[in-house]
Amino acid sequence: MTTQIIARLHRIFGDDFGVYHSRYSDNERVEVWQKVLKKEYAFVVGVRSAVFLPFENLGLIIVDEEHEPSYKQFDPAPRYHARDAAVYLSTLHQSKALLGTATPSLESYKNALDGKYALVALNERYGAAYEPKLLFANMSKERKQKKLKGNFSSQLVDEIQKSLEKKDQIIIFQNRRGYAAYITCENCATVPKCPNCSVSLTYHQYNHKLICHYCGYNQPMYTDCLHCGEKELRQVGFGTEELEEELKILFPQAVTQRMDLDTTRSKYGYQRIIEEFEAANIDILVGTQIISKGLDFDRVNLVGIFDTDRMIHFPDFRAHERSYQLITQVSGRAGRKSKDGLVIIQTNDPGQALLQRVNHHDYRSFYQWEVLERERFHYPPFSRMITIIFKSSDKQTSFQAANFYFHEIRKQLSNQRIIGPVEPLISKIRNRYLHEITLKLDKQGINLLVVKEYLKSVKKMMKSMPAFKNVVLVFDVDPV
Repeated sequence: MTTQIIARLHRIFGDDFGVYHSRYSDNERVEVWQKVLKKEYAFVVGVRSAVFLPFENLGLIIVDEEHEPSYKQFDPAPRYHARDAAVYLSTLHQSKALLGTATPSLESYKNALDGKYALVALNERYGAAYEPKLLFANMSKERKQKKLKGNFSSQLVDEIQKSLEKKDQIIIFQNRRGYAAYITCENCATVPKCPNCSVSLTYHQYNHKLICHYCGYNQPMYTDCLHCGEKELRQVGFGTEELEEELKILFPQAVTQRMDLDTTRSKYGYQRIIEEFEAANIDILVGTQIISKGLDFDRVNLVGIFDTDRMIHFPDFRAHERSYQLITQVSGRAGRKSKDGLVIIQTNDPGQALLQRVNHHDYRSFYQWEVLERERFHYPPFSRMITIIFKSSDKQTSFQAANFYFHEIRKQLSNQRIIGPVEPLISKIRNRYLHEITLKLDKQGINLLVVKEYLKSVKKMMKSMPAFKNVVLVFDVDPV
């Protein structure tokens, strides 16, 4: 997002501000650090680590898209949430903190309703633009009627054609990069897995490789099954790369570009694509959630959203919140000026409750529905969570360490507060087996500092035992 914001700020403020993000070299970042120290900048535009710059006399911190999960730094340490760090930083400087978003996190919205934060609601889109119209393409029905064109519903294909004829631009959202989610053999059902992580390898056609998205392991794509030698290989699932290829076949006259981690790795890759799209040199932009973050394009009137059911039914207590935020944010790219926006959401179940709430553009209603579930099962914002992660090169050792830790802490913490030990969804990463214990701690009537000291003392006790001395233990406070 910084690319588009920076261009606009330059037009107003010239060079009177700094930019701080990971695509800059160490020397460039040191230069920004020094200029902040010397008070040569009026303000800085930066990513989450910018909260650690040496500010003095700080007057205002703006956290844009405050709900965004990527504000949480998890690996490597230090583990922190940049939004929460920014709020705390504002108290140190006695300055203002402004959290901006169209889809607040449940924690922030509850703080506003409870009077901890002030709430400013913008009930109209900027420039009196209308909310985009949402349509649901019933993929189950279209599949039975054999109307699908690749992974595209007939409804979406028709609307893309109309938009191209009107010289409008289109955004296609699929929150999975690569060509196919995985490869399987039709004969023996073998699926190539990463040797270092408990995940299947994703097929990337542009470099003809199978890649692990967790550790980066890769191997060349093969034509014969490595297990049985048969050639009956099938691609399962689809990512941005496959959608880009299908669009080029369906609409050869259109200029289609993909924007995901693979196409924006270079220092100016992201900026180049954004500038090309703004200049209307690209007709259709296919991307992962990188395209949903507050980008503002005048000519976009159509947005297509794929794989919504996978997002909604992901096994995580935040799945509905994340899905609502992501679908709403992507939908907001359509019809941002005088044009009427149209959003087509492809789903097997158009009637599901979450999609209907998205359709009504009513965050308050969604919040009231979701917060009841959170309260019932004692999840944030009604509790604080700490996830304790155990890592070992031996699976049994990882489990035994987690089990030992669990039996120790249950002496002081009730069973109702402890979940686990369990294997996480991805139970092996970079040749280390993982087990997790999650604590749900009351916000009132419990001293968090005492709990944290107690947890550290149990860790020290565990690490003193020869069997567990090589187990890596990570505390993740307020996991997202």
